[in-house]
Amino acid sequence: MFTEVHALRELLERRFPDAVPVTHRTAGALATGIAALDRILPGGGLPRGRLVGWAPGGGATAALRAACLAAQARGERTAWVDGRGTVCGDSWRGEAALFRPNGARAALECAEELVRSGGFALVVLAGARTPDTERVRLSRAAHEGGGTLVMVDGGGFMAGVRLASRIRPDGFRWRTDPFGEPAEVESVTVRTRVEALGWSKEAEFSLSVARHDLRLSVEPTLGDRRGAAR
Repeated sequence: MFTEVHALRELLERRFPDAVPVTHRTAGALATGIAALDRILPGGGLPRGRLVGWAPGGGATAALRAACLAAQARGERTAWVDGRGTVCGDSWRGEAALFRPNGARAALECAEELVRSGGFALVVLAGARTPDTERVRLSRAAHEGGGTLVMVDGGGFMAGVRLASRIRPDGFRWRTDPFGEPAEVESVTVRTRVEALGWSKEAEFSLSVARHDLRLSVEPTLGDRRGAAR
């Protein structure tokens, strides 16, 4: 594990020699690019230098991908740590830098190095269960690096801001076929709740549903979740 972390540290130093922790610069909250969501977040965006928890499901991944794209459009770097090995690289081109560590422990170490480096404004850690003791380390790393670390598991007691979202059952907008029948989903309406110390607000917003080609097989590095053949 130490060798892998050391290799990642050297890679970050080579690729991002200009990385400076955001705590040494003047920077406001990290806007997600979703206006309705930014309005209910303290400070108008995700807090920098803090750990943020987002409960999995209900549009969390789509909203965070949109936040990564918005940050990149402003010239900021973003990273996504795929702790479960479920992200398909072909559908990820042009988005956040994708890291696929081997195992949950390696995913935690990877996220810690990325956010501490100061080279990324937003780091998303998805698919990795995090013990409370590790949350303390990750929170400290975010403070030192000045970036935002979003944990898609709720964040636990160390999260400065906690979010939970759900897709409204009546919030599906469909594209119809030539016969007027629903063919595929165009967008969904997501209701999100934001909680922080002395802060609780809700909002609804629409998210487009990306269209991808049907994938009949999995990449060699991804786990096959289709189940065993019978």
